[in-house]
Amino acid sequence: MTAAGRSAQAPDRLLCWLWLACALGPGSRLAGQMLDWCGGDPCRAWLRRTDSEFKKMAGRRGEKKTPEDFRPVLDRCRAKKIQIIPFGHDDYPLSLSRLPDLPLVLYCTGSPAWLNAPCLVGMVGSRSPDEYGLWGAQMLGQGLAQHGAVIVSGLAGGLDTACHQAAVEAGAATIGVQGVAIDRTYPAANRPLRAQMEAHGCVVGEYPPGENGAGRNGFLLRNRLIAGLSRALVVVQAREKSGTLSTVGHAVRYGRAVYALPGDVTREASAGTNRLLQEGRAKAVLAAGDLLDRLELAGAAPARQARPLSAAERQVLACLTDAPRRPEALAAGCGMSQPELAAVLMQLSLAGYLRELPGQQYSLL
Repeated sequence: MTAAGRSAQAPDRLLCWLWLACALGPGSRLAGQMLDWCGGDPCRAWLRRTDSEFKKMAGRRGEKKTPEDFRPVLDRCRAKKIQIIPFGHDDYPLSLSRLPDLPLVLYCTGSPAWLNAPCLVGMVGSRSPDEYGLWGAQMLGQGLAQHGAVIVSGLAGGLDTACHQAAVEAGAATIGVQGVAIDRTYPAANRPLRAQMEAHGCVVGEYPPGENGAGRNGFLLRNRLIAGLSRALVVVQAREKSGTLSTVGHAVRYGRAVYALPGDVTREASAGTNRLLQEGRAKAVLAAGDLLDRLELAGAAPARQARPLSAAERQVLACLTDAPRRPEALAAGCGMSQPELAAVLMQLSLAGYLRELPGQQYSLL
């Protein structure tokens, strides 16, 4: 079909997602508001792009391109076997769907099912660590990975690399979050590591293949995704003025628990982590075992192969919060019968997604 023929039809939904993500731009604090306004339908946003409400959220960026302009992006992704995961997709991370500045579209290589694994733990730190920081990444990363945590980090140099490597050496899954285009690896020296991660884990980001405009801001915006994906954030080592601390700010904003590895007070490389502890912005972690009970990681083996969540499981998890809820309230909120809900709750409990509390109440882990 010609481009003219395609444009006469209703816009392709996936192309509309790509258009809308571009119209808002990465890291937009209005992304959640935009989804509420268009009812989660990017085609509706396209049809109403001249409304004043749309222009307040997207400015004039939505008028510069059409959904059809993004077909080359779709073609590049298919050619390079890059998966496109828009909001509402079966593999879209539920942990990000509740954030005000959520990404409308993610790009992924490897297995995206890991994005909804039960226990994702963010590990971040300096790009120029000393020997103590490297030891801490190995000790904490392997210990957590061996007990079922999926390590999330930024696939950059320094401690990001060390944290991912620790998980790989433990035979565990790990997730890399890109601050550059999904078809690039930065630094290039991490290409072999990335291939290992994609074989048992995934790499994800919000910049499409061929995107060259991310720049330094791409890494800062990437930090919010690390924090948002993770149930808890561990700062291995950071200097007093470190980009790593922006990830801490996002974690606090999202209500994630923050932990830090204390360092010798004479170590400049640990000045930022020690300050987090001194100011009470993080809790001290001395060994992986300190976190196992807090994260309810009772297993003694790496996480099993992640499986996609069923529609019913996603529906129940979307209704759950940190506050305990009784089955009758959940059933009403999810539109399920109580017998149907009971079966789903059992599956989610066995898989480690939720906590069963006294009085037959349930909450997210």
